[in-house]
Amino acid sequence: MTTDTTHLKILICDDSVTNILILTKLLESEGYFYHTSLTDPTRVLSAMQENSYDLLLLDIEMPKMNGFEVLQQINESSISKQLVPILVLTGRQGSEIRNKALQLGAQDFVNKPFDQTEVILRVKNLLRVRASYLAQQNIAKELERKVKERTSELNEATDTLISILAQVGEMRDNDTGKHVIRVGKYARILSEALELPADICYLIEKAAPLHDIGKIGIPDHILLKAGKLTDAEWEKMRKHAQMGADLLTNHESLMVQLAASIALSHHEHWDGNGYPKQLKAASIPIEGRITAISDVFDALTTPRPYKEAWSIEKAVEYIKSKAGVQFDPQLVDLFIENIDRIIAIREQYKDVEECQTSQCIPPRLLTVVGML
Repeated sequence: MTTDTTHLKILICDDSVTNILILTKLLESEGYFYHTSLTDPTRVLSAMQENSYDLLLLDIEMPKMNGFEVLQQINESSISKQLVPILVLTGRQGSEIRNKALQLGAQDFVNKPFDQTEVILRVKNLLRVRASYLAQQNIAKELERKVKERTSELNEATDTLISILAQVGEMRDNDTGKHVIRVGKYARILSEALELPADICYLIEKAAPLHDIGKIGIPDHILLKAGKLTDAEWEKMRKHAQMGADLLTNHESLMVQLAASIALSHHEHWDGNGYPKQLKAASIPIEGRITAISDVFDALTTPRPYKEAWSIEKAVEYIKSKAGVQFDPQLVDLFIENIDRIIAIREQYKDVEECQTSQCIPPRLLTVVGML
């Protein structure tokens, strides 16, 4: 099956008007009506930059600028990446001319005075190659689109599974799925306030809800104990950070890698008195430091069967008091600067049980910054 190439665009550059007329008449006799002609070689580059041509017919011997100089210009520009085929027209014989033109990017030659049948055959051959290249480009773009679409679907599925896994972990601890959602949203706000790259902010938001996934491995008699934990029980409880990291480690997903880091480090303290590694200050991964504040604030301000919720003011005062001790001082400042956004998230993702009690925060934003 012969490929139709008559829709492709051709640019002709020859200082001879007669040659141009002969070429255009010849092209049109074969159905090639999409063509442009230039007698000034200095305009070739700009013409190709402004229009998408599929073939250049280029004379070599021209005033102002010869064909070799035009080829050099094209090579040094972004047009060279478009791989537009070039058919050189020359009245000079010899391999030296041909080799130089080939070296500069020409694909084929026609000697003057040219045989019309030869010209058409060479034009058609080059345009078939061009059409094949464009078809491959379109296939590649379509494949890329499908890959992006599929990747998006997989990412969405991964997000959903991670969210479900995070909620399962929280349910074992009498927490709710809304807690992990809020922690992720708070973490996103702090990440953005730190001016981290947008993709990292997104990944931290999705990874932070898995901060306590290691609690899956803590026995119920410890995890759900109503009274104070013994020293031995507390020691087992503290192992949930390492358990969570072990559960999530060695995964190719950057999101899961961040989740593993968060699980391991969100109980570390700025002064080095946290667990499990007793990391200190900037040695604590930033995603862990971000999640630590987010988790503690939400835990303090959310009612549970075993405790009442703290007021926003009291929780913020606590966060402030732990700057440089438990929390990164810079993040504490950013947390306070963004408290209205934090509270807005808390209102948007409020627990159902909480909304049914008198402890529910009124539906308004509390501007705490000014009174602290």
